Amino acid sequence: MTTTEYQLDLFTGTSKNDWTNAIHEKLNIRRRTCTTFIPEKISTNDHISRNDVRCGCNRLYREHSWDIIDGDESKWDRIQHTKSAYNNAYGYIPNTRTHYIRCDIETEPNILAQFMLDIWQIKPPRLIMCIIGGAKYFKLNERLEREFIKGIIQVALKADGWIVTNGFKTGVVQLVGEAIHDHKVTNPRSHITAIGCSKWGATKNRESLILKKSSVNQSSVHLSKKEKGQQDLEPNHTHFILLDDGTYYGYEMGDYRTRLVNEISKYNDTNVPVVTIVVEGGPDTLSTIYNDLCMGIPVVLIDGSGRVPNLFASFLNQTAAMVKRDEKNNNDSTIWEKIIDIENSEILKEFFRRYEDEIRHGLKDISKGSKITEEKIDTLLKYFLFCLQPTIRRKIQIFSLDSDRDLDDTIFEAIIQAKKKKGLQTEAGLNREQLLQLALAWDAIEIAKEHIIKDDLSDLSPQAKEKLFFEALILDRPQFINVFIKLKFNLSEMFYEKRTNSPWRLKWDKLAKLYNDNDKKKKERLYLFEKCLGKNQVNSEHDLDRVLRKLIGDYMKPIYTRSTVSSFEKLKHCCRNSHMARVSDSRTCLYKDNDENESEIPDPEEAEKEVRELVYRDLYLWSILTNRIELSKILLNHMETRICALLIASKIFRSYFYYASDNESKDVICCQITQFEEYANECLKCCYNFDEEKACEIAIRRLNIYGGVTCLQVAVDADDKNFIGQPCCDQVLNNIWYDKMEPFQSTLSDKIKLILGISTFGILAPFLVTFRTEQSLLNYTFEEDRQINGIKINEIEEEKKQLKPITNKRLNDHGINYSDSYMWRSTKYSKSYLTYLRHLKHFHESPIVKYSYNSASYIIFLLLFSYYLLFNFEIPTDEIPSIHWTEIFVILMVTTMLFEEIRQFLCQENRSMIGKLSNYFITNQFHTVILVLSYLLFYIGLILRFTNTYSEQAFSAAKIVLAYDLEIWFIRSFVFLGIAQNLGPKLVMIRRMVTDLFFFTYIILIAMIAYGVVSRSMYNFNNETFPFDGQSIFQNIAYPTYYLMYGNIDGELANLDREQGSSTSIATHILLAFHMLFVNILLINLLIAMFSFTFQSIQNQTDLVWRYERYSLIREYYDRPPLFPPLIIITHVIELVKYIARRHSKTAQTKTFKMIGANRNVDREWSEFESYATNQYVRSLLTNQPLSIAALVPSKEQQLSSDMTNNNQQFQSNNNQSDTKLLADEVTSVKKVIADLRTHAEEMNRCMHWMMEAMERVKMSKEPRPNLTSTISTNS
Repeated sequence: MTTTEYQLDLFTGTSKNDWTNAIHEKLNIRRRTCTTFIPEKISTNDHISRNDVRCGCNRLYREHSWDIIDGDESKWDRIQHTKSAYNNAYGYIPNTRTHYIRCDIETEPNILAQFMLDIWQIKPPRLIMCIIGGAKYFKLNERLEREFIKGIIQVALKADGWIVTNGFKTGVVQLVGEAIHDHKVTNPRSHITAIGCSKWGATKNRESLILKKSSVNQSSVHLSKKEKGQQDLEPNHTHFILLDDGTYYGYEMGDYRTRLVNEISKYNDTNVPVVTIVVEGGPDTLSTIYNDLCMGIPVVLIDGSGRVPNLFASFLNQTAAMVKRDEKNNNDSTIWEKIIDIENSEILKEFFRRYEDEIRHGLKDISKGSKITEEKIDTLLKYFLFCLQPTIRRKIQIFSLDSDRDLDDTIFEAIIQAKKKKGLQTEAGLNREQLLQLALAWDAIEIAKEHIIKDDLSDLSPQAKEKLFFEALILDRPQFINVFIKLKFNLSEMFYEKRTNSPWRLKWDKLAKLYNDNDKKKKERLYLFEKCLGKNQVNSEHDLDRVLRKLIGDYMKPIYTRSTVSSFEKLKHCCRNSHMARVSDSRTCLYKDNDENESEIPDPEEAEKEVRELVYRDLYLWSILTNRIELSKILLNHMETRICALLIASKIFRSYFYYASDNESKDVICCQITQFEEYANECLKCCYNFDEEKACEIAIRRLNIYGGVTCLQVAVDADDKNFIGQPCCDQVLNNIWYDKMEPFQSTLSDKIKLILGISTFGILAPFLVTFRTEQSLLNYTFEEDRQINGIKINEIEEEKKQLKPITNKRLNDHGINYSDSYMWRSTKYSKSYLTYLRHLKHFHESPIVKYSYNSASYIIFLLLFSYYLLFNFEIPTDEIPSIHWTEIFVILMVTTMLFEEIRQFLCQENRSMIGKLSNYFITNQFHTVILVLSYLLFYIGLILRFTNTYSEQAFSAAKIVLAYDLEIWFIRSFVFLGIAQNLGPKLVMIRRMVTDLFFFTYIILIAMIAYGVVSRSMYNFNNETFPFDGQSIFQNIAYPTYYLMYGNIDGELANLDREQGSSTSIATHILLAFHMLFVNILLINLLIAMFSFTFQSIQNQTDLVWRYERYSLIREYYDRPPLFPPLIIITHVIELVKYIARRHSKTAQTKTFKMIGANRNVDREWSEFESYATNQYVRSLLTNQPLSIAALVPSKEQQLSSDMTNNNQQFQSNNNQSDTKLLADEVTSVKKVIADLRTHAEEMNRCMHWMMEAMERVKMSKEPRPNLTSTISTNS
């Protein structure tokens, strides 16, 4: 790559000419050079050349510029003897792509800030970290080094922070550079901005950085030998500011770095927080700390790193108790509310006099190896005492390995404390919004709650709240979301637009922003949303509905778009589809019930509450789709409809399982599936323990907020057998099975009465069977019921007129309403007559009666089919009719059953034809094969029967086909046994064993063909009785080898014995022995083992399997017409006629396998009950320690037993309270004793200090005075 290419790549949008123009003209960034040669030392050696004498700027004479002059002064002065000059060093180092610029140290910091942000175009920071400390090689203990590196990198990444150092490859800066390098290696796409604020004169090979004709050649950078006062630039930094004060060597830059970061933090009124992190370091580090604190920059000390941090940590702890005591007790404590500058250091010395000698001794210790005078020690002492005063020390935070907070949390707390207590200058910028954004970046919820939020964010503007909330969502900060919701952030208006007298409208751009702004999440292996979506962006509501339909199922109505109604959709009404013709999206469902007047507008407060529930739904689905599991639990805590939401999450993860590319991801997804299924199960148990009847209604209720699905519907589709197998679901299916009849018909007498009722076609049922208790419905008559529902349940009528006000009706008639049984009222008929008709109607509507009628008709069908195949299957004659009446009846039965299968296919809950085909033919392949073959073979046999009449041979083909078809019809009769609890699971076993057998047959077939071909090729080669045709091959190869599997080897041995002693016969004997061993022993036993495994896996969960399979059967017979084949054709014709007459109707309602509330109040009641019943359990999920249902919601028996022990518990609690009070008093007294001992120890320490000073004055010993250090440690 050429030099030019590096520059174009580096300065995107800024050409080299623009960059140069900014330096020399717009910003006028110059360098500084020495103008006067004044020897550093006057040489007395006449043999030393003048060119080898160093100037006061540490240059040799020959290293000066050509216009140098000789000075007469005795001492060189930087201000007098230097000047600014044309800048000749800026550019970049190609191999590291590091920007650098040489600049005069007198350059205003705001100019450099403008240059860095506008010309270099560095991404603006949200935090600036200045890392200072040891400039020489030092060693941290392994654990402290690991924590320091992790904390620095985490802060830089979380807050888009800048790291500012001195830029030299030594000491702590080298450690930071290595950490940045390691992070780049493991995360090449991640970027960390590291800026070195270095001294130009101390930079090794600085001459190579001076511009010549091209950019710097990296190969020349490390040529010269490093001299004293020179250091290499750290190569992992991204930018270098090389400050030039006109001197060579030395590292002194004064407070320029402090002033520079302060200007950058205030550039364009951004008010970016700045923090200084101190690792080791000596006197210069202490001076830098003083400068930073004077500028109001907080400091974080790494305790244990050595020298300055350790010294500060020690005395901050030692003086903490004294500072607090004086602030509390002294009347003059108001002086500590102001900052005492070092000009008034006598006040500080007086206050800290007892520690002055210790501090001075410590300062000498940290200055070892440096040529430092007593005057400099006095200055350092003033700096140190300045930092210890109460107003300043609040800006100092100490990080220790023994603390309970990580380094990143300590840094954040330092920023917060500095914001709370302002320094020397007025600080107007760091407002709550900025601090909250930093807290979000840090995920420091506890610090934010304590220091920023404080249970109130009412002073923030709605725009600021929205910005914070969206940032918390994208950064995946569940705890912040929880706090924001509790603080009443108006989520409704964030995501939905409020309109006067109109439905709220979704702000799609807001939701699309969440789905499309997931750059960090996209790097995760479990982020499968885009793979499912098929593209990078969600462009419209249709895309989102399409993804949900793909993951959950197309039985779910679109929740973000309006569904269009095609002619085919209208056709579904005639088939009793379970959906409405017009589907309301998430906006209009708030102001329209499918069963109420569209013009009705609910109360605005209720509407806003519903909108808030929609927001929770939208965010919950987003969190699940983008794999934000913890956030989904937080949102679940604020939702009302939780059970269905959990089941939907389980279904989404089950669909995601097939998109995962590796086994580890699949294992994690399986855990998530199990987790959310368990949550749903426990929530339903909570509801069931509170109120069994309402829990059953919740399990089958229609949820418009989730596209009209039900909990049971999603659970079945998600294959959640544990949910279906719960007592609640078992009870609701039992209620649907009996419908308006009393569901507990378990005694022998009840069963006999039910059988008698079915045997008499319901005539005696109203007198024999027990029905549910009926209610009196106000203003509701028999004529109105007949007008709406008709005598037959499957007759669908549109509303002719608006009904009179209904006060007691809870459930809609076109849904499941077994619990809504009302009396008919009429002035024309007697009450007993109306009761008889009503019970007769309810009897025939129940699925158990429909099942019984269809079972009986199917048995008759099999008997007649068998009869005519056995006794009346003859060639058709010319008579009329040409076939027997039993055959005509069978043809009618099969045809009407086919029509019913077509109706069931069209009336599936799937909304698309592809979905219907997939659900009907692919989901249950065994059932599909049997179903298709039964009808296909029947009509093929029927065609052959009437076409192959010319001979008995040809006519037998029809009989063979119909005979095989009859076998399949007998097999299909097993489905009627599925309702029996003991036989149902056995049918599942048979179905799965047949699947196992299908794959096993392939292995057997290979073994049979292999032996048959090989054996015949050896002993029956070129036999004239073995011609090459299909029949011969089957007779000589397939048939004999097939029967070998059953141990029938006599015929095979007889053939081999014809040529005894021949080599082919012997070889075939050996092959036969191996074949029998392989097939009859190994493979057959393997098949038995497979069958045993299948049997055992189902046997272990017999009840779950039966209840799961029972759902489909009850679902089927609930939707069936009460008439049975062949009479069912009458219902089909009636429905077709009604469809033609009602094809343009918009209010038509169809029978659906869902419970639908008659009004909003019923839905609201269900939602509130579900929310109340599951509240405690869902809250326990947030602690990752879900409580048992028995502990959360005790059953009725547990409640009764607990009442008996309440008095004992109350007595024990009173005793416990008294014991606790005594213990608290004892703890308080112990604390007082400890405080007294601590004060006494301090006094003893001061006395010992006075005694040693006195001994030293009289020179009692030749040994130096030992350093007396306080051992008292007090947390600040």
